Amino acid sequence: MTFIKVKNLLKQYRQGTKTINAVDDIDLNLNKGEFLAIIGSSGSGKSTLLQLIGGLDRPTKGIIEIDGAEITKISDAKLTTLRRDKIGFIFQNFNLIPTLTAAQNVEAVIAKRTKRDRARVKEVLKKVGLEERANHLPSLLSGGEQQRVAIARALINEPAIILADEPTGNLDSKTGESIIRILHDLNKQNKKTVILVTHSDYVKKYADQTIEIKDGKIT
Repeated sequence: MTFIKVKNLLKQYRQGTKTINAVDDIDLNLNKGEFLAIIGSSGSGKSTLLQLIGGLDRPTKGIIEIDGAEITKISDAKLTTLRRDKIGFIFQNFNLIPTLTAAQNVEAVIAKRTKRDRARVKEVLKKVGLEERANHLPSLLSGGEQQRVAIARALINEPAIILADEPTGNLDSKTGESIIRILHDLNKQNKKTVILVTHSDYVKKYADQTIEIKDGKIT
């Protein structure tokens, strides 16, 4: 059964007197538990596509369905709830709060701070191999460790979907591939649906499905 469906998706921007199609009539189907890699050069439209799927932006035209819900038609309030409950986001720049420890950065996004949820902070940090670094500030962590904190943060609310936008962009190739392996393990062992945007071809070997974007279109 199709878990994520994209149909005739269009996102336009005005640039002076010109209209730019950042995403241009894209169709896409993804089953639950699949790993999709979206590959393309800078400015190709791949990150815009990810933001649309994640409900961080609204399309100019077209349909996006997640688990049967057409997110292009729901209110902003319902979209916020859907993002919180179903989607974990990972970004290139980590986006950690510098004054909070690794554990506090993860705990900060917990939807309902019950005792069980707070206990899960340790669990998810252990899952990404950072249980010994839980009380360190981001400035005391390497780039790879900071990205693993970001992955733990994305997991804490137990989302069905993980959206990763260039998660290895600020890392060396060896550290970057270790991050991709963590996402691959989450996909295979925990049945998370993963959509990863990247410009690195080596990600293809970890993905169930790969598409390439150029000038807003799937090539």
